[in-house]
Amino acid sequence: MNRFAIAAVAALGAFTISACSDSTDDVVQPPAPGAAPAPVTEQAADTATARAAIAFDMSRDQLEDADLHAADGTDLGDVETLVLDAGGQLTQLVVELEGPGDLKVVVPVGDVRAAPVPTNGSDDRDLMTDLTAAQLGALPRWTPPTR
Repeated sequence: MNRFAIAAVAALGAFTISACSDSTDDVVQPPAPGAAPAPVTEQAADTATARAAIAFDMSRDQLEDADLHAADGTDLGDVETLVLDAGGQLTQLVVELEGPGDLKVVVPVGDVRAAPVPTNGSDDRDLMTDLTAAQLGALPRWTPPTR
């Protein structure tokens, strides 16, 4: 019986350690200035995106699933990845632009704001920007994390 209990506790401990080390490609952080971004742990992602989501009055899921619209309502693209600075603050969004080529660009978080809450009762939330499609297309391209 003691061997079974010890084995069960050891297995649970190994599961807990592996669960805590899970990382997500939806939220990344450059490990050093100029270095390629790397996925962060789910815990770090939850903490950082919770703060960012509150700033936009959105849940983390809403922020990660948000569309980016122009001030006139034109759909410009979809949020793909959240980029944190070394302090864990959301600084940039990776947006996949509408149109051919699946072009992904890095958009400074200061260039976006929460769109008005939908009046149709939907839980979907989106972001808006004053940048044009051409300005977005001229932003730096996204280089995904290496594994």
